[in-house]
Amino acid sequence: MKRCCAGAIAASLAGCGSVSSTTGSDAGPADSAADAANAPLRSCAPAPLITNVESAQPGYGDTCIHGTWTLEALNGITMPVAVGQPSNRVAVVPEAIAAGFNTLHTESRFAVHVSGSGQENPAGASTFAQLNASLNAVSATDIGTVDASAYTGIQFFAMVNTGTTGARLTVADLFTDPVGKQCAVGVTDKTGCFDHPGAHLIISGKSWMKYQVPFASLQQIGFGNPSPTGVNFPKQAITNLKWDIGIPPTGATEAWELWVDDVTFY
Repeated sequence: MKRCCAGAIAASLAGCGSVSSTTGSDAGPADSAADAANAPLRSCAPAPLITNVESAQPGYGDTCIHGTWTLEALNGITMPVAVGQPSNRVAVVPEAIAAGFNTLHTESRFAVHVSGSGQENPAGASTFAQLNASLNAVSATDIGTVDASAYTGIQFFAMVNTGTTGARLTVADLFTDPVGKQCAVGVTDKTGCFDHPGAHLIISGKSWMKYQVPFASLQQIGFGNPSPTGVNFPKQAITNLKWDIGIPPTGATEAWELWVDDVTFY
């Protein structure tokens, strides 16, 4: 499954929500089936805190947000090991840290920690390495979207220690996530999924940094289904956060490491 266009990321680095459709009372079985297949996903308005990462559990949630930390990678090596797992994905258990390790939240006792190296684009295709924080609302059996209309963007503390290809925060929405049924999985034209709007992150090395990423700053790379961007970004219909590692167009990805803590809307 194509998650991103790695070469394009490297080069760049160097109707939704609660709206519902209606049908007449004389709708037949075929019409009802079509309406059910295209029905918008349920939506909710979240509190500012997404997760403070204060437990050794990959899952987090409240009455609106229901999510899980996962790591995906197509090749190379990662910690935890994702390559070779089902869908090349593994749950990420937050790591215990000493008081003061997170210099921006000195009382923090856990943080998300992933690392890797060696991801390389196969001939005629692209690879990826991605830390995911899902924002599928309500529950796993009643998946919806998160309506963040009340907020400006995403804030988090992180150490982004990567090679020169850097990293990017992307925010999936109903135009770019397959759950929105607006894009096609597995295609190579510009109707494809996973071209989530994103923004490049400053490489902080081994120092903690506070990141604030406005929704209005998010832009697509251009390989997939179009999503509104800028001031029209559909922040009432977001489904996932991803920290994408930049993959060079040729050759292997340098060693990289991410620490993430205290993810909120702001």
